[in-house]
Amino acid sequence: MNTSSDSKKPLLPEHVQLPTSPSSSSDNTFATPPSFEQSQASIHALLERIPNDDDEAVVQSLKGDEAEALLPPDFSEYQAEYSTNAGNIKSHDKHLNEDGEALYRFLLSKASIRPTLYLRCNASHEEWHTRQITRYVDGRSVTSTETYSEKVTDFDFTIDISDAILPAPRTGAPIWLAGDKNATYRGGRQLEVDSAPTMVTDVDGHPVSMDLEAGESWGKRRSWRRKATKLEKEASAAWKKRREDGGYAPWVLIRGMIRGTEACVEPEGVRLQLQHATNDQAHLADDSDILPPTKTLREWADEYCDSKRLLKEFTFEKVVYGWNFGSLRQAMENTIRANYAHSTKPNISFDIEGSMISVRPCTWYSRMLSRPWVFFLLCITLIYPLFIWPFKRFARRGGGEWRAAGSAFALTTYNHLADSIPGESVDEYRQRTNTTLIDAGSSAEFKILKATPRGVAELVGQREGQWFAQWEDTIAGFVRQRYISSVPVSGPLGTFRTAGIGLDGYYPGV
Repeated sequence: MNTSSDSKKPLLPEHVQLPTSPSSSSDNTFATPPSFEQSQASIHALLERIPNDDDEAVVQSLKGDEAEALLPPDFSEYQAEYSTNAGNIKSHDKHLNEDGEALYRFLLSKASIRPTLYLRCNASHEEWHTRQITRYVDGRSVTSTETYSEKVTDFDFTIDISDAILPAPRTGAPIWLAGDKNATYRGGRQLEVDSAPTMVTDVDGHPVSMDLEAGESWGKRRSWRRKATKLEKEASAAWKKRREDGGYAPWVLIRGMIRGTEACVEPEGVRLQLQHATNDQAHLADDSDILPPTKTLREWADEYCDSKRLLKEFTFEKVVYGWNFGSLRQAMENTIRANYAHSTKPNISFDIEGSMISVRPCTWYSRMLSRPWVFFLLCITLIYPLFIWPFKRFARRGGGEWRAAGSAFALTTYNHLADSIPGESVDEYRQRTNTTLIDAGSSAEFKILKATPRGVAELVGQREGQWFAQWEDTIAGFVRQRYISSVPVSGPLGTFRTAGIGLDGYYPGV
């Protein structure tokens, strides 16, 4: 057999059992090697049994170990046990408390479920009445006049605004992570931050140089997770209040706030999409440079699972942004006062249901504390304040809470237009694309565009002024009719608008 033919012989797989030579005997240590024809016949027989993309019947014909060797292993996502209450998710699943990857996947699977946004309005006043009361004293009847007060509910109604929330993108709702300078719960029992203090000290409390080239490396000096100071707590609380009133996204830096207090966004592609997407009519927000997180959601999940605390809890919060809720609340209060006969200030609140995902340990005492009626009994019997709360607050393996992550849903946002060119203005884009009026119900208006470094972006979603213009008459009618109902209303009834001047997107008489 020549050399060229030998070089073309195929290599034999290790798991193929080659036929032995007929001349082999039991007294020989090694069997005679098979001929080339015998080896090639064995290979062809094996290849005929391996299925290709066009022949699945071969796989079905195999049985037992033969089929398992050819097919890839089955994969199924872990289905965790959880319960829901008013849309909020609570889980005591054991696997979620042990495997960071499972907890991470569980949070991602629930993060894009849209929450429910309600507007609740109610008002009441006190009325004083007099009544005659007759008592018998020493066998004689004595009549006296008594004055008493009675609380009267004037109106109490709820409006469902959930339809105004934009659906999550195809990639899922944006995941935000707490900023390093935001005072929040990071696994401890007090508000903490992950940033260096103003006066940097070493482990012994002595001042050290802020120069990274002097002395040891920055990471070796100390861990910067520490209890938040009073000023840091106040700054974080003020940021949260301004964010909620203004309807800003968690990752937006509001004017006057400290850099690092705003939230971070994990994937770089999502950060790019969210930059310059804020609908900020007051020009108080800066979303031009969204920071990446120092710790990802997966790392937070691993940290929670590694913790040995007995009463720990991981909370994932969904937020809604895109409307100036403070201005909308003021416009509603003006409308209510114009139709309300009493001087009592009405209660107006925007409540989000289904915004919390809570994971707690799979222990009997943790499950017990999660039951409202059991918790109530423990409180009235003083067991919780005298024993459980001190253990949870002060014990080394007591309680710990994580509130450093969540997802966000937009009511309005700017979406980048794929046909725009970086650097062009809105007028240039309109001229180039010949953008015309669009039909918006019974009226026509220009598309709301703005120029960004990536190009031109278009505002999508219903603005708060547009929503109020549809609901103004309905709200006024509910107040005049003293409407009281616990069933949320989902559709407006009125048509005449007068009190929404100043709201973004409000057009009187439209």
